[in-house]
Amino acid sequence: AHRAVYDELLEKYRALEELLEAAELDEAQEKKLEREFGREYHIITREDRLDAIAKDIVAHFTGRGYRGKAMMVCIDKATAVRMHDKVQAHWKAEIARLKAALEPVNGIKEGDTREALIARIHLMETTDMAVVVSQGQNEVEDLQAKGLDIARHRQRMVKENLDEKFKDEKDSLRLVFVCAMWITGFDAPNCSTIYLDKPMRNHTLMQTIARANRVA
Repeated sequence: AHRAVYDELLEKYRALEELLEAAELDEAQEKKLEREFGREYHIITREDRLDAIAKDIVAHFTGRGYRGKAMMVCIDKATAVRMHDKVQAHWKAEIARLKAALEPVNGIKEGDTREALIARIHLMETTDMAVVVSQGQNEVEDLQAKGLDIARHRQRMVKENLDEKFKDEKDSLRLVFVCAMWITGFDAPNCSTIYLDKPMRNHTLMQTIARANRVA
């Protein structure tokens, strides 16, 4: 009986991998993902899980040695938008925490520690983030039903050259949230970090890892 259950789960996971093997899911495939792999999808996109990851991203991104640019790879468009919003919330909270730490009553008065805090605050206050996903026919309505606003992100994608901004080392666009775009066939040498939260395998996984396999 246990073997039968294991074989069933293995077959289902392989089907999930097969669906996700294509870097880009169309609207029908995204809905199939939610419908047929509801349990797996729920585990990956649980609010408390995403919230914990967002908090970790803020801590890691601002605490790295070489502070190149970074991509957060999500399972689908909705999750990319949701992760952007969660990271932004933790980002603002961290800025407030760091500014509070600068106050003399909190013990940070002078020296290297204070300078490091000021530099970290400056980095955070000058960092721009964006969602970069392919356009879907009913994306505004579909994501509104999930309590998400993609219209403001789509406006940026249409009006701004986000790819050029991300490739420009001096530009403030330093963190992007994607699900398929830019993970294959896109070269940004100063992208030093990939936050990968999407089941992948074979060439898609290798090409995604290759986005950050060099020292700029």
